[in-house]
Amino acid sequence: IKNKKGEPNEEYYKWQFFYSLVYSGLYQKDYLGCEVYFPKGNKNSAPIKLDGAIFDDSNWFDWYKKYHKDKDQESLDWLRKHLIGVIEFKKEDSKDNETVYNQQLKPAIKESENDFCLGVLYDTERLYLFQKKQNLYLRLDESFNLKGEKSTTKDLSLHLTDAYYKIPSFKQLQKKITQVVIDRSKRTIDDLDIVTGIYSKQLTDGISNILRIMDKIGMKNQRGYEILIQIMALKIFDEKRSEKLKTNLDFYKTQAETKKLNLLFYITKEEKGNMNLGDDAIQTFIKRIQKLYDEASPIYQKILKKDSTETIYWKDPVHVQIISEVVEQFQDYSFVKSHKSDLYQIIFYKFANEFSKTDKGQFITPIPLIDFLVKIVNPRSSEQIIDPTSGIADFLSVSYVNSNSKLDDSNIYGVDNDEQMIMLAQLNMLLNGDGNAVLKYKPDKGSITWKFEHDNELVELQPNLHKKGNWDNWKDQTKLKKFDVVLTNPPFGEDRKWEPKTQQEKEQAEMYELWDVARSGKWIDLGIVFLENSYRILKEDGRMG
Repeated sequence: IKNKKGEPNEEYYKWQFFYSLVYSGLYQKDYLGCEVYFPKGNKNSAPIKLDGAIFDDSNWFDWYKKYHKDKDQESLDWLRKHLIGVIEFKKEDSKDNETVYNQQLKPAIKESENDFCLGVLYDTERLYLFQKKQNLYLRLDESFNLKGEKSTTKDLSLHLTDAYYKIPSFKQLQKKITQVVIDRSKRTIDDLDIVTGIYSKQLTDGISNILRIMDKIGMKNQRGYEILIQIMALKIFDEKRSEKLKTNLDFYKTQAETKKLNLLFYITKEEKGNMNLGDDAIQTFIKRIQKLYDEASPIYQKILKKDSTETIYWKDPVHVQIISEVVEQFQDYSFVKSHKSDLYQIIFYKFANEFSKTDKGQFITPIPLIDFLVKIVNPRSSEQIIDPTSGIADFLSVSYVNSNSKLDDSNIYGVDNDEQMIMLAQLNMLLNGDGNAVLKYKPDKGSITWKFEHDNELVELQPNLHKKGNWDNWKDQTKLKKFDVVLTNPPFGEDRKWEPKTQQEKEQAEMYELWDVARSGKWIDLGIVFLENSYRILKEDGRMG
């Protein structure tokens, strides 16, 4: 289907899109209509033409014929009530999206009498997804609506396209329109929604609720964050088990449990002492999550303690509140199936930024920059990789993902001086790999003074033996591990300067050759120290980024 110049025309792109919808399995062809006409208010006006239409009933065409043949108004009402999606096709290279949306797609969406209707603009293989939600007309991906539900046309980021994987399936559209009662006790991983920008507002609000509850009950601290990370690990375990064994998920709350557990969120100080966790619904929930913990802990030993009571006290209402809220907010979304960049952005970055502390020089590196560096350095399947300032291990996890899982988790190493960051890093690698990455926490100077030796344990440099980078000088059989690839983003700049105050710190600084070469008076940029650190733990023919 081409024009006189032999180029694909609008018809070509229309049928390309319809073909893709059907053969992808997203929609059956009997629910799709092409060039569907609805009348305007004035009978003498030209009808509204929908380039494409999606109905929730395969018998729609019978009603459509009846309306156009007999002018039957009941049939027209039926069509409007069963219209769940509208498609507009263009071949204008997105030159005037604002006009096309406002004057063509938006009026077409209004023909639907459902509270929700999908809107699609497909312009020369560029995809833009919209939604009618109640009386609001917005982008389907909430992150594109710059002013949230108050967004007007100019606030809809019409210069940004949607990825094809964000096209909702027929089943997902039905869920948005009809309030289906979900029996969460009988779901598998296939029944969960994929985390994308479409759900960004719900998830961002959910994460904020979790953090607000933690703050309200005095658990926005090390213990609270440990519980949070452990419960997220249980979700990943539950999903991976369901995916492998086709079992039902245990990471959920029933309506009865929710009703009882939600009472905990509003209890007064006076009532707190009389709280009854012995309620049957609450105990059912606690026992299910505790059982999940017991099953996961032998497998996820690096995140979950052997005995859950080392972190979680199951008889403490405060701990139950945190667990309940995390389950509440995440139970309907799949971490394992989700597109990685959206998951990072919405969940990992939100929590990682909460955990990071600028006074420790912890900053989250943007994923596009990490992806760019990883592709340049290109870690290979048999190589050993390290990030000596790992943070949440994004350099390591992106390396694993970009290798199509060909990298061996056990060849991936990381060190950080913040225990919370290492816990998040373990969760990150658990989600993207099999959780066997060697990630270590060392306080204070972290990898500046601690190095991996060949048994994968950390050993501390000794100032009397290792001055000026002479790190291979050991009196015993210790041999430091050298790596094929170093990927890292250490702290740089004068505000990250290291000025040794004590004799011990001065001796630590003197273990680096650049201390005598590159320091400014009594201080040195930590970035320079980490640069030498990265170089010295690299194999002779290794690569660094």
